[in-house]
Amino acid sequence: SHAVLLIEHDIDRVLALSDRITVLHQGSVIAEGEPSAIANDPKVLEAYLGRHGSKRVQPVSTGSAAVERRPLLTLSGVDAGYNASRILHGIDLDVREGEVVAVLGRNGVGKTTTLQTIMGLLKPTKGTITFDGHNVTSLSPDRINRHGIAIVPEGRRIFPNLTVAENLALAQREGGWPLEDIYQLFPKLRTRQDARGENLSGGERQMLAIGRALCAPQRLILLDEPFEGLAPSVVAEVLAAIEKLRERTSILLVEHKVDLVLDFADKAYVMVNGEIVHAGPSSVLQFDPELQSKLLGVG
Repeated sequence: SHAVLLIEHDIDRVLALSDRITVLHQGSVIAEGEPSAIANDPKVLEAYLGRHGSKRVQPVSTGSAAVERRPLLTLSGVDAGYNASRILHGIDLDVREGEVVAVLGRNGVGKTTTLQTIMGLLKPTKGTITFDGHNVTSLSPDRINRHGIAIVPEGRRIFPNLTVAENLALAQREGGWPLEDIYQLFPKLRTRQDARGENLSGGERQMLAIGRALCAPQRLILLDEPFEGLAPSVVAEVLAAIEKLRERTSILLVEHKVDLVLDFADKAYVMVNGEIVHAGPSSVLQFDPELQSKLLGVG
């Protein structure tokens, strides 16, 4: 027999194969032990699902559910993957005008792949993608962007050697947000406009990445893990900006911090192994802990 050291982000696979597990999060060990203990460890649940054990309050109905919004983005039976590996299996998903839609699931289930497929970075092998009535399934990313879809990628990907103002200037196109509107949304960017990207904090980089997406005309913004690696105070600041964004554009965001996202999303999809296993109003998932555990639980 041989000893095996396995490094893997698919927590289900790790739990099934391992005798002993060490969980690393942001460079530190947060848990260590047998699979049964890891699957129920509060720190592991928080790291993978963003759960903080806060008491929930039932929402007050605003009557907004009665408003029928027009479909903007629709994915119908979409398969996609990398080379010969198929990641997405028959994805059906839609975003309507003025909606905030969340795609939830653990690492490695296909959330980022879904955004990349919408943006044209990956070509579907099956199914169709329509945006505002136009078939955009086979379009290149630049043409999809011109139709009005912008993406804020995981990791931000700003230019580290350029200043805040220069990063924004490079992205500006006619019909995008005026620079003043972006600075009003993110006052920190105004005060840091002469700072180089490499000298910004994580929160400031995320603000800049969102601001850059707003520089071009957009009717839908794709946000990939917008709160990843941010301090709680910064999360609140970015979240407040996203709340303001919803007044001017639709939002589709991928996130693993379940509690945080369900507080403000209109609709939620849950992905498991490249498939949509749940779709519906976010409140249904938010106030049903058993359903959350079944769809998103570790173990």
